[in-house]
Amino acid sequence: MASLTVGVCRERGPGDRLVAVLPASVRELRALGANVGVERGAGQGLGIVDEAYLSAGADVVPREEILTGTDIVVALRPPGPVAGSGFRRGQVLVTLVTRLGSPLSAPFTARTWCDAGLTVFGPDLVPETEAGAAARSLDVTTSLEELAGYKAALLAADLLDRPLPAGGTPALPARAARAVVVGRGHGARRAERVLRALGAEVRPTDGPPSGLEHSDIVIASVRPGIPHRPRVLVTARALEAMRPGAVIVGMTAGEGGGSVEGVRPETVRRMGQGVTVVGGGRLAERLPRTASAACARHVLALIRRIAPAGKLDFDPTDPALSAVLVTHGGLMFQEHLWRSIVEQTAAAGVP
Repeated sequence: MASLTVGVCRERGPGDRLVAVLPASVRELRALGANVGVERGAGQGLGIVDEAYLSAGADVVPREEILTGTDIVVALRPPGPVAGSGFRRGQVLVTLVTRLGSPLSAPFTARTWCDAGLTVFGPDLVPETEAGAAARSLDVTTSLEELAGYKAALLAADLLDRPLPAGGTPALPARAARAVVVGRGHGARRAERVLRALGAEVRPTDGPPSGLEHSDIVIASVRPGIPHRPRVLVTARALEAMRPGAVIVGMTAGEGGGSVEGVRPETVRRMGQGVTVVGGGRLAERLPRTASAACARHVLALIRRIAPAGKLDFDPTDPALSAVLVTHGGLMFQEHLWRSIVEQTAAAGVP
């Protein structure tokens, strides 16, 4: 009988379609020696029925059983406590910290996890620096950013009022479309490659872009780190200078704003001068099966590392795990989170 239990939550946020573990992933977890419980309806956003999880060897159970009765809880969106009960000390939570409602709330949510004695891993916290190299197999963010960059480029091309490639024919203009990609991350690089493949001239920049009056497409991909507010890199005045028919995609638009001034998540609107502005904060989720498969791959890699023989057994100082470890043993391991608590508490005048 398996000594480890893994529980998979149904994602319950507005518009959520992803799932952290697919039926094929259940089989791999079972091969590790784990029992798997999946919340009823977890795969409905992808059209995956509960019977598919049952056939793969999982139990389909209520949410309360997932959150209170399993050793490892997996939820892409951090779950709230169950009414009348809560997580138990020593339980492991694998979740995407960046999917909390507000970046500024993340430090205090992490403090709650810490006080509850949870061990929390955030596979979306792997840094792009050399320090994160050991944790690449756990890196959910890179995969989702790649998908978002791909989708942002296609969306911009679809909404633009002219073809991207040059041809000098009645069907294709003599000049290729001009695009500016703001940011240097994985999403930006993928958007650059897709736009170039479609025939656009692309100029990358990692700061406030200039010369937007000559641009047909702008893709802004700079994402704020937790717990910081987004930094506006494309102002409303810069948008007003763009030509009618141009398109700007704010890849990182969220409830706290984004790198494009005034952009709202999951919106498409036409500015007064005829510029189409897209708030694409959840672009990867427009490819829900591919995004879910990517998340499942990284979640499995993490579980293999913390429970290699079907039993929790990990070293918090392991370079790969320390990159994504949020709380463990009543301690907070992400410096930027606990430092933010200290700063915000001091600013509020709390002793």
